[in-house]
Amino acid sequence: MKITDHQRQEIISRLNGRSQVDAFEAAKAVWQAADKRFERPLLLTLKRGRRPFNRAAAAYAMQIVSTPRTIRALENVVRNKLERPRVRGEAAEALAHCHRRKSHDVLLRALADSSKEVRFWSAFALGEMAEPRAVSALERLAASDTRLVKGFHSVAKEAADAIRNIQTENLPHHRKDGCVFCVRD
Repeated sequence: MKITDHQRQEIISRLNGRSQVDAFEAAKAVWQAADKRFERPLLLTLKRGRRPFNRAAAAYAMQIVSTPRTIRALENVVRNKLERPRVRGEAAEALAHCHRRKSHDVLLRALADSSKEVRFWSAFALGEMAEPRAVSALERLAASDTRLVKGFHSVAKEAADAIRNIQTENLPHHRKDGCVFCVRD
């Protein structure tokens, strides 16, 4: 969908607004537009957005505006322990859909994070990536992490789901040749 500069500015204004609902509706509008011209304003919102939900909405929208710069920014957010867990979790989830090889390592480390949201979404992302190196850490989470993520389920259940996905994707008849969503560095 082709949008004008004015429409793009309006979407970014809503993404940075005072309403959480408007911010995520704006993020959905970014998805519909699928316009790489959103890269810079999304990066600015992710880095300097006034409210955590503005930054979380920017991370969510970055799944569709996938560039090497947005991927590096998402990785940095996942690693940033000073950022709110919700924002870090959205960034981890976004990396499931657009990432590079180094993203796998960032998410593997995040499985041991103190935040249940970050562990949950890192487990999800690694399952989507079918990352076999995650299995042992995911097994530990599946056996012990009963913390619930609001609106979803426990970290343990997400870890178990990720393990099943990894095992299914790594079967000889399912395995993709390399990581199909990885962006070249």
